[in-house]
Amino acid sequence: MRNEIRYRGWDEMGNSLFMKSLKMLYKFFNITWTKLFIFTISIITISSCQSEEKIKLEQYYIGGKDIYELNCANCHQKEGKGLKNLYPTLVNSDYLKDKEKVIYILKNGLSGEILVNGKKYNQAMPANNQLTNLDIAEVVTYIYNEWNGETKITEVKEVEKVLNRK
Repeated sequence: MRNEIRYRGWDEMGNSLFMKSLKMLYKFFNITWTKLFIFTISIITISSCQSEEKIKLEQYYIGGKDIYELNCANCHQKEGKGLKNLYPTLVNSDYLKDKEKVIYILKNGLSGEILVNGKKYNQAMPANNQLTNLDIAEVVTYIYNEWNGETKITEVKEVEKVLNRK
């Protein structure tokens, strides 16, 4: 008899308004949190999915920045603005319009007078024979994306083509 009362008590409690409210609240939160979780995961997935091209551009950019800071920033400065009348600016430089020439100069250096944005410079730029074709592609990608408004990669094939031709 005692067990009968217990079971009946639980049954009555399970059918009470309070228990029904708790069950509805549980369902609401369960559904809401599930949807919120799925939505959050979807947003994270969509925002973190970058194309291979974008990832490669970021890799070239970061690698190019490191190589630039190690080999070029001493003269052209970290911000690419050059050094007074000694070394030309790279920021919006008209000299960078000929990318093939820039690739060649990065590897082989330059001597003699040049004209950059209407200003004459006559400091020699040393050759960078230690740079690989990939290094040059990364530096050119960095320079052109950072200071010349490009949003693409300079491929190693392009560097090889230029350096094998000249």
